Formats: sequence, structure tokens, C-alpha cells
Amino acid sequence: MSETVEFEKSAWKVWLLALLGVPFLLIGVDFFFAQKLFGVFRDLIYGTEELPAFEPRDTIIAALFIIGGAVLTLWGLKELVFPKKVFVADHEGIRLAVNGPFRPAVLVPWELLTDVGYEVINDEGDLCPSIRVEVADRTGLPDHPWGARWVGSNELLIDTAGWSPPASDIVDSLVRLRQSVDVEASAE
Repeated sequence: MSETVEFEKSAWKVWLLALLGVPFLLIGVDFFFAQKLFGVFRDLIYGTEELPAFEPRDTIIAALFIIGGAVLTLWGLKELVFPKKVFVADHEGIRLAVNGPFRPAVLVPWELLTDVGYEVINDEGDLCPSIRVEVADRTGLPDHPWGARWVGSNELLIDTAGWSPPASDIVDSLVRLRQSVDVEASAE
């Protein structure tokens, strides 16, 4: 039995995203309950003069801050504790998480995989590490993949900027795994 190669999003980037939600939560909660942060900034800007009450739109914005902050924080913590595998390769093939955030990964069997490579693409001035996966048949793969794009009729370019290992290491692991799968298949 061959090994399994799994990759997930970088824990540091997920942690930073979870931390980004905390200030939104604090500002929204402060608006509804204590208004200590608002009071400090109000006193710095306007002094001690009395200001008119907040408008209804301010309440809506504070509620959106709470909702957005809670979603970012909870999703980030969920990804830290139970990370979703964005790329899994085993003896069956490669499972790619390109259907969307809440959908299962797509299996591309080794027989349909014609080539795998590492590329650095220029995305509007930014250099992005990517994995190029060439398949013999696109059946089962989405027309508009999540975190990837079709660059040819059967070439999928997967953005690996948020993944923990470098894309070159992923490709090396895939090549070794495919060789071991080929050796096992020829031995049977």
C-alpha cells in the first residue's frame, strides 16, 4: 500500500484571519453594551460636548460588525482545530478541494492525470506559486473551480499561495507517490 500525501491551508494565515475577526467583534459589542471604545474616541475628537444619539444605520453597522467578526473568528478557529484538506493524494488518485468551501473534494484518478508541474504565475504583478494539473478528461471537475482556474482545455492551475508547504515540495511528493503507485500497479 502506498503512502498518502495531504496538504492544507497554512495555519498561520488561518490564525491571522481568525484574529482579524476579533476587532470587529469588540467594536460591535462595545457599541451595543458599554460604548467605552466609542466614548474614548468621541472624547478625543469632540471633547466633552454632548453629541446627538446614534442613528439606526449605526446599529445595523454594529450588528454587521458582530456577525462578520463572529464568522471570521469561528471559521478560523474551526480551520485550526479541524483543518480541511485542500489536496489529498493516495493510491486512488488526487482529491482536489475545487468545488467550494462546503463541498466535498473531487477525485481525479491516476489514470486520468497526464501531467503535474510547478509554476510561478504573474497575476497582475504578483508572483503566485501554483500547481499545474493536466487531466485527460475534465468530467467531474467544475467549470469554475474554487481557488484554481482552467488555463487550457484540460490544464488546471491551482493557486497554492495559502498552503503550508511550498508548491515545489507538493509536486515532488506527487511525483514520488505516482511512481510508487505505478510500481505497485506493475507488480500486480
